[in-house]
Amino acid sequence: MTGARVVPMVTGLLFWALAAILLAPAELGLASAVVAAALLTVQIGMLGVGPAILTLLPAETDGRRLVTTSLLTVGLSSLIVATGLVLITRALGPGVGQAWDDPSAAVAFLAAAFFATTAYQLDHIQSAQSQAHLALMRSFLQSLVQLAVLVISLAGGYRTLNIVVTAVATGAAASVLLGLLQVYRGLGPRRKKALQVREILNLLRPALRNYPLMLSDRAPGYLLPLIIAATLSASATAAWYVVWMLATAVFFVPQSAGYSLQTKLAAPGHHPGLVVRALRISLLLTLAAGGVLLGASRFILQLLGSQYAPHWVLFLILVPALVLNCVTQVYYGVCRARGHQAEATAVAVLAAAIAVVPASAAAHLYALPGVSVLWLAAQLAAALVAAWRLRKIHARAESPKANDIPARTVGNPDELNTP
Repeated sequence: MTGARVVPMVTGLLFWALAAILLAPAELGLASAVVAAALLTVQIGMLGVGPAILTLLPAETDGRRLVTTSLLTVGLSSLIVATGLVLITRALGPGVGQAWDDPSAAVAFLAAAFFATTAYQLDHIQSAQSQAHLALMRSFLQSLVQLAVLVISLAGGYRTLNIVVTAVATGAAASVLLGLLQVYRGLGPRRKKALQVREILNLLRPALRNYPLMLSDRAPGYLLPLIIAATLSASATAAWYVVWMLATAVFFVPQSAGYSLQTKLAAPGHHPGLVVRALRISLLLTLAAGGVLLGASRFILQLLGSQYAPHWVLFLILVPALVLNCVTQVYYGVCRARGHQAEATAVAVLAAAIAVVPASAAAHLYALPGVSVLWLAAQLAAALVAAWRLRKIHARAESPKANDIPARTVGNPDELNTP
């Protein structure tokens, strides 16, 4: 699952590097803000369906109907959210709202949001089916198609933000087409029975319990480029987005560890030591990836140009935040598996408030380093609470009395550790 997230980010480096070299910083900055808006749409439009599938699908007898319901739900939701975002940002004006002066940019944005959301849901479905290797295959195809469209467009003399957004949309569409073929091929024969509203409601009931946690955890990262675009400039947004894209490649390691842990904990049986092992693996992989990022970031940004090179120092702030996130994502995985989303959501909202609420003022006063420090402070606050709770969970799990409990009662925060 980590590979399925990281592969497109690594190949995406070539994509954004080529765009940074051949497009003006202002044009690239506006394009990156539009892409960030599309990815924000993904997080809002998912409605928590992705994490819910990780728990529901393994126990489902009619997987085809559940998969179809989930894809239709997130697809429709993403279009509604994307349309609303276009209207809101257009009314606000500065930043990403300027992109909609060209109607074709709005069309490309809607397509990117729809296909990216569907592709993200297919990632969750294939992880729930223990077929994350298929998601890796799709991610590789997506990145290759995205890069090919950009190269062809630039070779044809196009130098506008539309080529970046269109390339992202086309790559996501290729991933969706392959994913639909992969998923439905392994779900058995098709049953001739129309979908019912009741099935959508049955899916949304557990999904919406995950939604506030997922949104408060993921949305701030995609809000920051929009805030920077509105507060500073499109050129500053371009620099931030390149840095943020590189850091996000490492972030997918702890996030994937949390989702994988959730899937394991949701399975029947006792899971002694599983949380500790997940935390250890996540920390080791994140430290290794973060070290590589720190070593390579200065060289990579120098290749992109003088306007990007000075920003390598931001990684000195962002990499420690990524390491702290290992603890938080494992904690979120435990809470999702045990039905304690409200507790985890409170922690995620705290971190989101620290990172987003003062972001405009921090960007205005201290530029990009100020935004990075805010992000580090947010991750530190969340990790401290998560570590405290995980310690209590682990202590109870190791106690003899805890191991004698025959069943767990979902909804009681004091029984997070019981099998």
